[in-house]
Amino acid sequence: MGVASSLSAFGMASVVPALPTLSRALETDYASLQFVVSAYLLGLGLFQPIQGLLCDRFGRRPVFLAGFALFGVASLFASFASSVSMLVLARFFQAMGVSVATVVSRAIVRDSFEPGPAAIALSFITAVMGVAPVLAPLVGGVIADYLGWRGIFWIHAGVSLLLVGVLFTQLKETRPTDTEAMTFSDLLRGGRFLVTQPGFMGPSLTYSFFSASGFIFITVGAALYETMFGMSGAEFGLLWSGLAFSFIAGATSAGHLARRFGSARSQRIGMGCNGVATAVFLLAAFLAAAPMWLFSLSLALLMFANGVVQPLALTAAVDDHPQLAGVAAGLSSSIAMLISMVSAIMTGAIYDGSARGCAVLMSATCILAVLSLRLGEKARPVRS
Repeated sequence: MGVASSLSAFGMASVVPALPTLSRALETDYASLQFVVSAYLLGLGLFQPIQGLLCDRFGRRPVFLAGFALFGVASLFASFASSVSMLVLARFFQAMGVSVATVVSRAIVRDSFEPGPAAIALSFITAVMGVAPVLAPLVGGVIADYLGWRGIFWIHAGVSLLLVGVLFTQLKETRPTDTEAMTFSDLLRGGRFLVTQPGFMGPSLTYSFFSASGFIFITVGAALYETMFGMSGAEFGLLWSGLAFSFIAGATSAGHLARRFGSARSQRIGMGCNGVATAVFLLAAFLAAAPMWLFSLSLALLMFANGVVQPLALTAAVDDHPQLAGVAAGLSSSIAMLISMVSAIMTGAIYDGSARGCAVLMSATCILAVLSLRLGEKARPVRS
């Protein structure tokens, strides 16, 4: 389940180092190429909530197998793409398929274990998932340098084929026979209610704007470091892996901070780190010749702040309405994916080879994250 859940992040992060190569191979600019990123986010955002309905209605096993099979077929289609539009369409179908990963994995754990052991199982799955953002850029960068960008999608197809084979032979159906499947109307009603609740929207938007700040850099980071510092795809993959370790360190610290200071105060600590990181990046972007270490330091702190705030904000988003926990979890993830998609589109549209546009957008997401955190805190003054 840990490896299966990791495929979603692997499918995203492994492509990032190859974006400059893609730009040259398909003879397109970043205003068009950013849709390779945003289409993937759109697919995840739209289909994650729906996968919960499907696995309740048709069973965990067939939905899991169908999702990874679709990811594999879409990966092969992507490897043969001859235009940006074909690649964007393939990426959307990749995301549609792999959106089963975390949703169905959690459902299987929920079916298979009591609450105590389930928490241990989910912790293990999360730890395995944390490896994907570290390895994926390294794998993607090396493959792009030696086999070209199409090789990345061959790897995607191969991994999904292997997973389908393992799941087909090893995974048994775990859905309880008395499971009552939520209808699409139930999902819409729950979603409409949640978006009117500050206790849900505040932390969901906090999580979303933190996620968006990361995707601003993901969209153009490889090209930016290539233009400014002559960094290759493999070298950028190594840098991105270091940033992923910063995220893991932040996520690990979140639990310790929450136990010592409480969730609300811990989120403010993460918000402070985010503000410092954004200010340093903004300063570096407008300096005449800022050193690479200054950019990288700010990004490492930014990812650390993401690691601290994101799990705490996601927990807060489902805290007020436990009877809608599944809907809240899926909807908060969808909101984050869609806001990140818009950020990616805007980043690609304004990218001019410098870091200034990224810095301005990061500043905007930082301000919006602060306002969102305050919105959530007003809805739960006792806990703040």
